[in-house]
Amino acid sequence: MPTGNVPILIVDDDELFVEYLQTLLEGYGHQNIHTAFSGKESLRKVEETAYALILLDLLLPDISGLDILQHLHSQYPDLPVVIITSEDRVETAVECMKAGAFDFLTKPIQEARLLPILRHALTIRDLKAKVDHLEKSISIGQIRNPEAFQDIITRSDLMYEIFLYIETIAPTPKPVLITGESGTGKELIARTVHCLSGRTGKFIPVNVSGLDDTLFADSLFGHVKGAYSGAETHRNGLVQEASEGTLFLDEIGDLELSSQVKLLRLLQEGEYYRLGSDTPLHSSARILVATNADLYEKIREATFRADLYYRLAAHRIELPPLRDRKEDIPLLTEVFVQRAATELKKPVPRIPDTLLPLLTTYSFPGNIRELQSLLYDAVSRTEGKELNLKPLLSYLEKQPAPSAKKLSSGSSLPSTEELIPIDLSGGFPTMADVENTLIRKALERTNGNQNAASRLLGISQSTLSRWIQRYAK
Repeated sequence: MPTGNVPILIVDDDELFVEYLQTLLEGYGHQNIHTAFSGKESLRKVEETAYALILLDLLLPDISGLDILQHLHSQYPDLPVVIITSEDRVETAVECMKAGAFDFLTKPIQEARLLPILRHALTIRDLKAKVDHLEKSISIGQIRNPEAFQDIITRSDLMYEIFLYIETIAPTPKPVLITGESGTGKELIARTVHCLSGRTGKFIPVNVSGLDDTLFADSLFGHVKGAYSGAETHRNGLVQEASEGTLFLDEIGDLELSSQVKLLRLLQEGEYYRLGSDTPLHSSARILVATNADLYEKIREATFRADLYYRLAAHRIELPPLRDRKEDIPLLTEVFVQRAATELKKPVPRIPDTLLPLLTTYSFPGNIRELQSLLYDAVSRTEGKELNLKPLLSYLEKQPAPSAKKLSSGSSLPSTEELIPIDLSGGFPTMADVENTLIRKALERTNGNQNAASRLLGISQSTLSRWIQRYAK
């Protein structure tokens, strides 16, 4: 896979080895080769030029190759760096992989190992370029297929941007990596991608967390009769079941390393083997994956393969947590209460005015799934015409009160005028005036509900009660 106009950089102080490696790469069709014979020279060239790949020697005369690797991984996390060294030690390889190396080669170079590593690493450049092009082509506008998103309840601009991106990437055959906290709706997004893809096959979801290597291979690839003890019949795997459709692998961050190798082969070659068979089968399924784990951290810990990550991240969708789309809470609350009442065969209860201010003070670590569960439980305990808030209040009282330190990224504290609507032109208020105003406004907003007001204020209900008693005197 030649790099075209995007160069490869070789960093090594051995001029004969650099010449040999350059000749080798040119024989593979890579004509744009740059060289650097010291660490400082390599860092200068990386700052000046965008490289498709770096081949880096560990032992350089001025700067340690490991230090250079760590710097490159920090400043250019998407740039693949292949370590080349004469040190054939497992400990060295592990240390380099943890520091962010794409792969590790020892001298003398084995051409049979070098070529597939080059192919995998350079694929990253093509995928990254396509993703960048897609992202630049997206601007806020009309969603062309609103019916495809009808199951996703939102009025958030963050989500609309994601919808536009999904419409752009859905028809492509490349994998999609969906990230986000637990409960943000990753499978729902995956189903939407499938819906818009135009693929004629089925959507097949599977949670790979907890699957050992044998069970993973059997589930995905199937087996032939007699493949192992107990395999009395032939079995098609989920890959075949998803033919011309979509295979969705949830919790991909928990996949064992041995299973990651099998998945990587499926993505690279489009082929797989049933257990007990030597006959390769072709896959026509598109792969979507999801995780709530930090895959970059897992790569640093050497528990997730960097080459697999870049294969999976051809397209990337990061779902925002509910605390970053609080404008959706009223809409979600209304829909979830109606759904719960219908499922429980109850009249739809009225939502008290105090509920929404109460919910917006909570960070929802479990996101949409947590909100839905809380409302379902509240509806199940409702006997009258108004939603029973007691179970919600009991639950929220046990959770940590919000604080400025826990504001999500991108959030900011309200201004003084927003918090304290006091006319400052007639003199500066005392702290007692400020406390009195804050308490009064919080109680007004929550219709006198002290539990809800205390959460708005970020204090305990008992503290609020003492303040009310003091100001009532």
